[in-house]
Amino acid sequence: MSDIPLAVDLDGTLILSDMSRISFSRVIARRPWVLPGMLLKELAGKRGQWKRDLAERLVFDPAELVYHEAFLDWITGEHARGRTLVLATASDRIVAEGVAAHVGLFSDVMASDVNYNLRDRRKAEALVARYGEKGFGYAGNSRHDLAVWERAGQIVVVNPGKGVLDKLGEAADIVFE
Repeated sequence: MSDIPLAVDLDGTLILSDMSRISFSRVIARRPWVLPGMLLKELAGKRGQWKRDLAERLVFDPAELVYHEAFLDWITGEHARGRTLVLATASDRIVAEGVAAHVGLFSDVMASDVNYNLRDRRKAEALVARYGEKGFGYAGNSRHDLAVWERAGQIVVVNPGKGVLDKLGEAADIVFE
């Protein structure tokens, strides 16, 4: 157990899906004419903007998402014992805040916005700026989380992607398969 704040990733970790894919499929299915504009934004390096565009158009109920139940039970226990939990995701802030409000365990949300895609090294830098080197735990699942785990004081792996555990070696403190 640890008393340092725990940052929790959303896609593939807290939920067993990816909000960008869900947003894209739901919005494009209803409004296919927005696809060319989103592709142009991606090609122009404006990922944060198209994520925001999707988030503003997305109609979804966070209760309908599939959560990693064993992990959710564990962080519920961590919250109950007073541990600070932060949702830290590359998903757009609008989506992240909706999920955080539904789950009801997070004291804060760190998420992407139109100017900043909070992923990989950027997420690591943001967490270190807030909590200091090794001053936070991090729960994630993918190769994009490796840069964050390098700087985290606790490594929690949830629903690991292919090769993630191999790259971490013995560094993982807790693993939820």
